[in-house]
Amino acid sequence: MKSLAVLLHMLGGLLTLKRLLRRGDPRLMRRRIQLWHRKALHLFGIERVLVGQLPKSPCLIVANHLSWLDILVIGSIMQVRFLSKAEVASWPIVGRLASGAGTLFVNRGDRRSADRALADIEAALRAGDQVVVFPEGTSTRGPMPVKFRSRLIEAACRAGVPVVPLALSYHGPGKAFASYAGDDDFVSHMSRVIAAPFIRARLAVGETIDSSQSAAEVARVAQKDVELMLAPVVSVGQPSVSLPYVQVTMSPEN
Repeated sequence: MKSLAVLLHMLGGLLTLKRLLRRGDPRLMRRRIQLWHRKALHLFGIERVLVGQLPKSPCLIVANHLSWLDILVIGSIMQVRFLSKAEVASWPIVGRLASGAGTLFVNRGDRRSADRALADIEAALRAGDQVVVFPEGTSTRGPMPVKFRSRLIEAACRAGVPVVPLALSYHGPGKAFASYAGDDDFVSHMSRVIAAPFIRARLAVGETIDSSQSAAEVARVAQKDVELMLAPVVSVGQPSVSLPYVQVTMSPEN
């Protein structure tokens, strides 16, 4: 039953996107996409914990990357656009949902594709959007990030908008099911997540970083900030109320 509910939600998302695209209301589109992400998390049985203050102005958001679930978690809390690997566009149903939601795509290892993605991100930032990139270049078993690449961060430097670091981690008895990396395929992994015990996703928001410095320096500072936000929860294995941030627990329906 749970698998069927998830499938129906995904198919319903396609129909909703089609109607919204005809209406041509960007604000309504962003809100409905956010609600779709929240409903998806609810169906998967994943709770969210937000730590810190969300940015309110255009910015480039950089985060460690553990799973396709990261998209649902961030998208359920913030009205953002994502940069994703081009392969996602070919995933069953998900690819059409991502494209309809305004996701930007890049072919990993293709310099010309990276140049186009850089220009697309810059244009989105100048248009007032918040754009999320995963500068590790791929998802990892984490939770600590591998080296942040600076290439796409250059878009923030060109657009003159700040960079905001996010730290993602998963907790609870089902946390081992959240990671999506290596030889995992999407359909099999989604089936395991559906059958997994309780998972709590934690999203910590860092301080904004001035993008007037070099992209390489911004990447270095952002990675350090993400590691600092992850260090306490990695050591204790669960979100801690003693962190120097405002912590708000969010139920899947909110």
